[in-house]
Amino acid sequence: MRILVINPVGHSTWDKQDEEICKNFASSETEVKVVSLPRGPASVETPEAHAEVIPLVLDVARRNHEGFDAVVVNCFLDPGVDLLKGVLSKPVVGPCEASLSLATIAGTRVSIITVGGADGDWMIEERVKQLGLGDKVTSVRGIPVRVLDIDKDRAAVVNNLVREAEKAKKEEKADVIVLGCTGLAGLAEDVQRRTGVFTIDPTGAAIKVAEALIKLKITGFPYRR
Repeated sequence: MRILVINPVGHSTWDKQDEEICKNFASSETEVKVVSLPRGPASVETPEAHAEVIPLVLDVARRNHEGFDAVVVNCFLDPGVDLLKGVLSKPVVGPCEASLSLATIAGTRVSIITVGGADGDWMIEERVKQLGLGDKVTSVRGIPVRVLDIDKDRAAVVNNLVREAEKAKKEEKADVIVLGCTGLAGLAEDVQRRTGVFTIDPTGAAIKVAEALIKLKITGFPYRR
């Protein structure tokens, strides 16, 4: 199996790191390639950045998808994912939809913990509504860290995530935590170990769902048939 992962940002800073993270989640027979956009924002944290990257994601996917069995758009807002499902005859997976699909199997009360400010919370809430999962998601919580600052002190980021997860567990009886930013990939295990609450890694969820769709031969978008 071969999976193309698109980082919807205008730089390749995270490509190598994300490729290693994806490979750690992928099965041994799966090959993963990560590419970024030729131009675009440094991160997707505002409505303007989200709107800017959608046509760029579509263009990169169209030009690079040949030879791959599935495409993952590596941003929790799933930019361009729904449109690409109507364009490509292969699985297209977004981290938000994949994470929440698994979360609703693992539990009944889901809290999403993301980064940044109110724009991110609002856009995630809108994506949750689009997916029809508003009754399953009890809260969208944020930690005071921007995407571009996550790698500066990952231990502090984990502490912030644990703090919010404990609040969600106590205040909302959350039984599943979803990390609401692919920049938080690789941190779910630590959060789960320290809180005792199932914690889902968005990048890992997208890779495993893509693999499952390939294995089950569920390819393409049904409306195209």
